[in-house]
Amino acid sequence: MSWFLLFAALVLLALLLRRMLHLRRLVRELADAARAKRRLLPQESERKLKSLGVDTLVRELNAAIDRSNHHEAQNAGYSKQVEAMLRAVQEVVIVFNEERKVEFANRAAEFLFRGGQSLNGLRLDGVMRSLTLLELLDDPEESEGGKPRQIHLEQDNETLWFEASCAPVRSVEGHKGSSTLLVLHDITQLKKLEVMRRDFVANVSHELRTPLTIIKGFAETLVEDDKSITPESRVRFLGKIVDNAERLNVLVEDLLTLSRLESKPDQLEPVVQSLKSLLEDTIENYRARIGSGTQLIELDYDERVGDFAFDRFRVNQVLDNLIENVFRYAPEFTRIDLKVRLDESADLVVCSVQDDGPGIPEKDLSHVFERFYRVDKGRSRERGGTGLGLSIVKHIIQLHGGTVRAQRSESGGTQIVFTLPYTCELPADS
Repeated sequence: MSWFLLFAALVLLALLLRRMLHLRRLVRELADAARAKRRLLPQESERKLKSLGVDTLVRELNAAIDRSNHHEAQNAGYSKQVEAMLRAVQEVVIVFNEERKVEFANRAAEFLFRGGQSLNGLRLDGVMRSLTLLELLDDPEESEGGKPRQIHLEQDNETLWFEASCAPVRSVEGHKGSSTLLVLHDITQLKKLEVMRRDFVANVSHELRTPLTIIKGFAETLVEDDKSITPESRVRFLGKIVDNAERLNVLVEDLLTLSRLESKPDQLEPVVQSLKSLLEDTIENYRARIGSGTQLIELDYDERVGDFAFDRFRVNQVLDNLIENVFRYAPEFTRIDLKVRLDESADLVVCSVQDDGPGIPEKDLSHVFERFYRVDKGRSRERGGTGLGLSIVKHIIQLHGGTVRAQRSESGGTQIVFTLPYTCELPADS
């Protein structure tokens, strides 16, 4: 009997040890699965799990791991979407850690600081050359929610301007993390426009001041010294007033034309028509002004150029400005040549207006299309120029989709070359 009890006790002990080993192995697998966040795939059968009393625990753990993995997958997908969007934006975006090492940089940042090479792992102190920007990085919380700081960077002999914002990266719960976000918004073009605006206002003020001063001076003389002025002087003074009033009128008209061209780029009214007839009409108008037998205006027209779409009024303005400039600044010319060629490979009509006058100095050729630019400022004003004619020409040609340039002609004079698209297609709203 005692041997039987001993045997039974040993069998029971063996069963308990086996159950404990199963439980120990299962607990280890559960712990490994929880740490790795992977679904537990038990080798035991459903019956054995039930016999161990852990089938419910395994199912609940598997469900918890599934939920955790699904949540992490969603977060990973969201992070990738955010990263892809940040890489595509034009603003410079950089995330760096407490050691100022880059954790993330988008394409704009890589091109700005390393010519397109990766910034990951590099220290910002080594790639940035702006003390103002580095000072901003020292205390990112100071700029958080405040006004962005303006900084400038020198690159390829050009000054680039940015609005810089810096802020700690915070978790969803609002807790401050160990990373910092830096965003640079490029305002270089705005700075250039601001300079252009200031220059434009200064130039307009200067252009208006001279004729107004002359008008005011002669008008005051006529009023104050009315009895002592001879009839001849009175006529001369009134003539000066009329001339300068006309100068003001021309300047205002040119300013309004420029304003319309810049503010309403869709105001062109192209019609399929003949360029040759426009050129012939223009030449006929100017032939009445040329010296008999000493000056010529000639047209060399490529007959392959048929009717195409352009705004007759605006192109006529271009021709008037170019030919008028020859009469005004090179009155000693002997000929003006208007040439038209068809560039079939580019579907362009290439037009040029060329004179044999003294020409424009090489150093001035690239600037003549700027507002108020004058090669000879004193002589230009004396001859009635506003300094806006070639700027108007440039705007009209660009609105047509063409280009314009100034160059020295073979005869030593000036040649203005402009192109117009050779097309019969009209805008949808024309």
